[in-house]
Amino acid sequence: MSSTPEDSWTARLHALWRAAFDAVNTKGLSDELYSGLLTLPSACAVLGARLAADGTAPVVRWADHAGLRTQPPGLAAEALTWVAGHPAGDDAAIAQVPLAEVAVIAPALATRLAAAGATGFLVVEFAVAAGERGLLGLGTSAALPADPAVLTAMDQVLDVIVATDHHASQLRELDDRQAQDAILAEASLQMSASLDIDDTLRAVVRMVVPGLADGAVLHVHRDGRMVPIAVAHVDAHREQALADAVRAGCWAGQEVVRGTDPASWDERPRASELPAEIRLPLLTISALRAHGRDVGLLSFFHGAGSRRRPDRSFLRNLAGRAALAIDNATLYDRRRRDVLSLQQHLLPAVLPTVPGLELAAKYNVADHSLEVGGDFYGVVPRPDGTVTALIGDVCGRGAPAAALTGLARHTLETALEEGGSAEHALVGLNTKLLRHGVSRFLTLATATFEPVKPDGVELTLLAAGHPPPMVLRRDGTVDEPDCTGRLVGVLPELRLRPAAARLTPGDTLVLYTDGLTEARDDDGKFFETDLAPTLAGLSGLALPDLLEALVAGGGRYRVGDDAAVLAIRHTGAVA
Repeated sequence: MSSTPEDSWTARLHALWRAAFDAVNTKGLSDELYSGLLTLPSACAVLGARLAADGTAPVVRWADHAGLRTQPPGLAAEALTWVAGHPAGDDAAIAQVPLAEVAVIAPALATRLAAAGATGFLVVEFAVAAGERGLLGLGTSAALPADPAVLTAMDQVLDVIVATDHHASQLRELDDRQAQDAILAEASLQMSASLDIDDTLRAVVRMVVPGLADGAVLHVHRDGRMVPIAVAHVDAHREQALADAVRAGCWAGQEVVRGTDPASWDERPRASELPAEIRLPLLTISALRAHGRDVGLLSFFHGAGSRRRPDRSFLRNLAGRAALAIDNATLYDRRRRDVLSLQQHLLPAVLPTVPGLELAAKYNVADHSLEVGGDFYGVVPRPDGTVTALIGDVCGRGAPAAALTGLARHTLETALEEGGSAEHALVGLNTKLLRHGVSRFLTLATATFEPVKPDGVELTLLAAGHPPPMVLRRDGTVDEPDCTGRLVGVLPELRLRPAAARLTPGDTLVLYTDGLTEARDDDGKFFETDLAPTLAGLSGLALPDLLEALVAGGGRYRVGDDAAVLAIRHTGAVA
């Protein structure tokens, strides 16, 4: 079967999203982005520009059927002329501009578009990272208004660009942070060794004594007050005396602890006012400030004649790193709990009880991510006595993915509970997403079980852009039914192709998301190639153990992304 233009665009879009989070900048996706847009109906040329806050266009690209060019002569000035004469709104809406109107605002740009065969200009200005803006324009030879499918494709490309740019911005921020950390490499290593807050604080104090000071105390804001968390003295016999004096307020820094603005203190040493027997007469205080708020105090104590006197720049660097380490540990712990809580709310609290079937599910949360993923599953009993199991994967991560996950699950389950078929539910969701202009897509697979009988159960399988379910037979063989369809939320027709299957006692149906198949081993091999053989080797396990082994990568593959697995086994016992 030959592919249609819609299929070709869907494949390109899917590949772009998969590549977006591996790209270090949008330049790495230029060829795919621009060549993809040029495959759209009547597309003649593509203009892309990055608009800096200072009114310049540091990056401009132009593509037509002669190829892609970066920084072609005159294009930056043409783009800026267009932007100055055609102010963009705040909603990142695509403007549809006849070439004659372009010629009034930016004559040179109109000439360039005309040379490529364009008679109209589809253009949008949008926000990107670092307070800058992006410009994307498509020259078209078709009459305006443009084909809605072309506008949808441009919106989808915008999502890819913004996501890639956001990812690249995060990478740049990380690079800058690492460059600063190089000045205090050992300190950074110790402070970043753990995201446990108390471990982080102990690491700070261990690092500064005796390397930077003869004594140190670290306070942190807890329950509205400064609490001393870690204390160190170069003389271990005097460490407890230092801790007692600080807790009793017998030192010059007590006024800062009680509320004096730490910014009013500079980093110059002053009298510590500690008891003489502690032998730390000098004090330096650095406020630990992160994201505009004080998170603690790092106090350095120096013995008489000590040469451990870091300069102010060094102290500011160290205080900043310590503050970020503390703040990051706090935020990480809070965000991690929030993400896990939200992820659980997107999944069913319990699976229903279905006589004759054993149901189990397992969800692996990506350890590296602090954004909620889009994998979900569910099992829905229907009014006619059938049961539909479903599993899905929303493109991307974060709040938008979570919102679409909730929408998809609610829409599907409502349609099924009201008696609609699985195919009806999928088509309804697809229509809803397209009607509301949702630019993200998702993949789905369903299995509808007829009423269970002691000797077996008939089922119908559907897959819309999703890995088809597998059937693990009691004897260890694995069937891979052929059921395919398009991604949900991209094109009006899903082109679903159902497959029939039958479970007999001891057989298990396994539905899963691609976080499982995309796991890799040490040689870079994908779990997908070994999934069926691995599943065959697990046939004798109890269902929870089988799922545990799968999300553990069969003992060989590292499942580092979100992965959901739903398994349903015919027990042979029907009440």
